[in-house]
Amino acid sequence: MLKGFQFFLVGMLFVVQLCAQDYLAVPSSNPALFPQYSSSLTNNKAEVFEENFIYQYDTLSLPFIDDFSTNRQRKRITDLNDPRLTDSVFYKIRIGNGPYQDTIGFTQDSTFKYITNPLGDTILRVPNPTFTIQYSDLVSSPVEYLTYTVFPAYNYTEQAGTPKDTVFVDAQFEQDTVTFYTVSPNGKDLWTDASAYINRTFPINPPSIGVATFDGLNELGLPYNFDIPLRVVADYLSSVPLRLANLPDTNVYLSFFYQPKGLSLDKPETEDSLVVEYYNASTERWSGAWNSIGFAADTFSQVILKVPNQFHKDGFRFRFKNYANSTGAFDQWHVDYVYLDNGRSETQDFYNDIAYIYDAPSMLKDYYAMPWWHYKNNPSSYMADSAFTFMKNASSGLLSVFNFLNVPDTTTPGTNFYTFPDIPSSFLQIQPNSFFRFEYPTPFEFPAAKIDTAGVFESIFDIQFRPRLDFIESNDTIISRTVLQDYYAYDDGTAEAGYGVNPALSTDGLTAYMAVRYDIPFSDTLKGFQTYFLPQAVDVSKQRITLTVWSSLSPAVVLYERVAPARPTYSEPNGIITFNLDTPIVVGQTFYIGFKTVGANSVNVGYDLNTNHKDKLFFSQNGVTWSVPSGGINDGALMLRPVFRNRVLDVGITENPLLINELKVYPNPTNGVVNLEVLSSDRLASIELLDMTGKLVLAAPFQNQLHLGHLSKGIYFLKVQKENGGLLTRKIILSE
Repeated sequence: MLKGFQFFLVGMLFVVQLCAQDYLAVPSSNPALFPQYSSSLTNNKAEVFEENFIYQYDTLSLPFIDDFSTNRQRKRITDLNDPRLTDSVFYKIRIGNGPYQDTIGFTQDSTFKYITNPLGDTILRVPNPTFTIQYSDLVSSPVEYLTYTVFPAYNYTEQAGTPKDTVFVDAQFEQDTVTFYTVSPNGKDLWTDASAYINRTFPINPPSIGVATFDGLNELGLPYNFDIPLRVVADYLSSVPLRLANLPDTNVYLSFFYQPKGLSLDKPETEDSLVVEYYNASTERWSGAWNSIGFAADTFSQVILKVPNQFHKDGFRFRFKNYANSTGAFDQWHVDYVYLDNGRSETQDFYNDIAYIYDAPSMLKDYYAMPWWHYKNNPSSYMADSAFTFMKNASSGLLSVFNFLNVPDTTTPGTNFYTFPDIPSSFLQIQPNSFFRFEYPTPFEFPAAKIDTAGVFESIFDIQFRPRLDFIESNDTIISRTVLQDYYAYDDGTAEAGYGVNPALSTDGLTAYMAVRYDIPFSDTLKGFQTYFLPQAVDVSKQRITLTVWSSLSPAVVLYERVAPARPTYSEPNGIITFNLDTPIVVGQTFYIGFKTVGANSVNVGYDLNTNHKDKLFFSQNGVTWSVPSGGINDGALMLRPVFRNRVLDVGITENPLLINELKVYPNPTNGVVNLEVLSSDRLASIELLDMTGKLVLAAPFQNQLHLGHLSKGIYFLKVQKENGGLLTRKIILSE
């Protein structure tokens, strides 16, 4: 478990274009895996570590199938009141059948009782009595005790007519306790560890949506070694125990697909490898079954391995592991479609299955998110004309496939905004073992009357085929989420790379600039930026960052600039941080947001490789001459988003009764001091306070208490911004 989660990480920076003015870098962390809970679990003020949890698993029968369209890894327990938990207290020292009750420890060196005369001369030295103890260091479970013969950890001197004089010595064995928590099986886990990254963004043309990615990051999204690029055994993906005894057919085969590199910037080298091992339940040993050294590929290869008879025992397990650079998301391998069963053959490489291979597309033409009041200005102009999905027929024959799309009405359960087609009148014939792109016409728009500031609309894509004997059903549905809130986003929220600009000497010192262009339907009030800074090898905590807004880059016309109140930071849970402008500004229909950095080191910003808005990205080394990204920069989108003032909520806020229960403000009315209490687990980014005219009178990071005595009496509107983009609002009455 991490203490004081720190994100100024040190890892090896991989630069694709060492000599270019701008470059892409391999991420040295993964914010998608940053802990979604407190940095430590507590129970009666005693710190509890992840190592204290003992996870139990059912022994499952064949077949074993996972295509990673859902995450079936072991999930961390985050609540000590979870009904699956049973706690057991263990003591380091036991005597007989019970714990040693004293706090004085023991030593293996002899200790003595000294008898002295009135002059203090020793006339007799008697060894202290020995004890037989059972001792465990309690560092792992199951707890194992060893037997020792020991002495009390003290000597004492006895003289007639005087008190005993006790002199303590260093104790080799001291009493302590630890609580281990046994987690009962949940019947859903297929894997006993969680260090591989289950995702949908790194592979190229996978056989099914979702893969397990192996690299140099651990299950918390952090490098295995911050400082030195070691070649280490990094991620594991280990199956739960399986029943292989007394099978009706002893032809047991394990198959899977794998791809090195994919969309990653760094391929595994020849000294890297992906390994498969089998576990013999009788000998309790792992042994190698297959391995591949590093290379790069745009396609997936299938491996089919026989499980020899000596492993046909209940409790059999198999696992994947990789050797990788320990400092980041290097040397990536992607594994998909893991299938273990008996009655198979080494030539059975087709499956009666059709699957989506990529996540659902955005229903918006150019964005993954946009302000809802901008969308309502002209909904049809922002909707994508068509939605494209990609799928694969994994069978050896033609499949008759029916596709449909539903957009549920979020306000009227059981009804849809849109359905395509209305009647399943025809089926498509999909060729065997082939990929296929399907186009859904989307002649609809989200009804303006049903859009508000919490607008997140789901669009559900489904596929079926005849006959309906689907090998894996979970890969037949994907969901697109259209976000209509208060910000624009070209990116889908993932950072497969980092984008940086190498500083150059200018009149302001060593400087670098990056900017992203946005086109909006009308002038509006910009209140901040959202971005994600990638941790990197050099210390950028002393870099000076100036938040900048331009109306034009050629010539450069600056609308706003201010040195950011904080240096580059790596926030959790999702890495996105928000910079609020000290004074919101009005921008025109075309504007640019970005940074000016001053200092010797470049600053890396998240770069999404799954969308392409590279034409909106610009960089400069002097703030005067601007360029589009260098030729070697992959298509992508910079994770730099403008956040707007909600024009309806900023003047005359209407309190949402559902959100009032989430945000407690007291006392209200108040004569100056206001306490804020948020009754949810969401992390909070910032607060803003506006007067009745909509003027911003306070903007600050979130705090639990506000001092407003310096303000005029009257009604104010409080907005609390969540890190996940949500917004909480309340009225505050400042009285005499």
